[in-house]
Amino acid sequence: MIENKLEKAMKPLPIPFEEFESFPKHVEEFFDLIARRPFELLEKRPFLFGRELEHLWKTEPEVFRPVFLKLYETEENLVVRAEVPGYTEKELTITCEPWRLVISGNREYREEPKLEKKEETPIHTEKAHIYRTIRFPVEVKPENVRAILKNGILEVTLPKAEVVKKVKIEVKPL
Repeated sequence: MIENKLEKAMKPLPIPFEEFESFPKHVEEFFDLIARRPFELLEKRPFLFGRELEHLWKTEPEVFRPVFLKLYETEENLVVRAEVPGYTEKELTITCEPWRLVISGNREYREEPKLEKKEETPIHTEKAHIYRTIRFPVEVKPENVRAILKNGILEVTLPKAEVVKKVKIEVKPL
C-alpha cells in the first residue's frame, strides 16, 4: 500500500498540468516582445513617419502656445483679458458654457508678399495653436457674452447669472 502511494507520487504530471510549468516563461517572452517592438520599428526605419506627423513627437509647449490671462469680477460681470498676439478674429474660436470658457485658435505662418521671391520654394512652414479653458467661480449667461480683440488682447465680458435665493418654506400641520 505504501509502495502504491510512492508510485503515484513519482509518476509524471498529467498532460494538462505540464503546460503550467512553462507558463511563466511564455508570459515573460510575450512581455519582452511587446517592450522590444517599438525599438525594432525605429531601428529598421528611422524616418518612419516623416514630417507630416512630426508634431506627435514634440512636447506640449512646442505645439501649443501659452495663453496668459487675467480674470476680473465686477458686480454684474466676469471679465477675461487674454493675450493672443498675432491672431485675428477669424483665427480665434471662443466657446462659452455657464461654468467655463474655452479659447482656441489656429494660425499659419504669414509672410508679406513683397518679401517672398518667386525662385524660393518653402520647404517647411509652421502653425501655431492655442487652447485655454477657464472655469468660473460663478455661473454666467452664455447667450449674452461679448468679445473684443484689440492690439493682441482679447477681452471677453461675461454677465453673471442671477443668483437663486434660498426661500424658507414653513411646514403646516394638516
